[in-house]
Amino acid sequence: MTAGATYEQMLATRKHMVLPNGTSVWKSYYLRSPQQAFPSPQAFLVEQGANEVVLPHFHEQNQFQVVINGGGSVGRSAVAPITVHYAGAYTGYGPISSGDDGLWYLTLRPMMDNGPLYVHESRDKMKPGPKKHYQSAPLEAMPEGDLATLAQPQTQAINVDPEGPTVEVLRVPPQQRLTAAGPVRGGGQFFFVTGGSLLANGVEYPKWSCLWVSSSDSAFEVAAGTSGVEVLLLEFPQTEYRATYSPEAQIGL
Repeated sequence: MTAGATYEQMLATRKHMVLPNGTSVWKSYYLRSPQQAFPSPQAFLVEQGANEVVLPHFHEQNQFQVVINGGGSVGRSAVAPITVHYAGAYTGYGPISSGDDGLWYLTLRPMMDNGPLYVHESRDKMKPGPKKHYQSAPLEAMPEGDLATLAQPQTQAINVDPEGPTVEVLRVPPQQRLTAAGPVRGGGQFFFVTGGSLLANGVEYPKWSCLWVSSSDSAFEVAAGTSGVEVLLLEFPQTEYRATYSPEAQIGL
């Protein structure tokens, strides 16, 4: 299954939320699959207000987070655009603290999740096993003028972990194509456009668009628009966790 949405389409779902500790956020969905779908990928943008805190927590599913605006920290590590953060299922992380300019970040999961399990009250629900955590240094997007003058496609490996997350930056010159490494590891892939535009299924996806490619799909072809394209490829490892999704239980991020 391949699916995607533009930034404008995502903003049409924007809703305000107040977390249990009083933190105020806006949440907007790129992708919210039906509960019965398998896999049922989930992608949304969180706009965390200035100087707010999301308490330490964990999830039942693997997830990437991508900082696209503002600044702050995850735990003791500073984050800024474009930082990629990964936490495996049942791996605690946080707090997520925003700075004076707030903090915007994508949350991307290969499976729907019931929302945060806060560490201070849910330690008994944390499963044993290896805990996977990764955070990149901030990645600078290529200026669009430079992107438009690329001579040939580029692939930059940021993190490759045989048992964890893979992060790559792909850059493709105007109206050229690059076939990405196929989603052979079983966890699926997200593609996030950080510059230019991407063409897929007869649709043009501009900057800050997001697409999902499942492990049952063939290798995704990154086709650039007239100004070229830069995308983050975010690939999940396979996971054994398949918790039942309950929309009623999802109170938060």
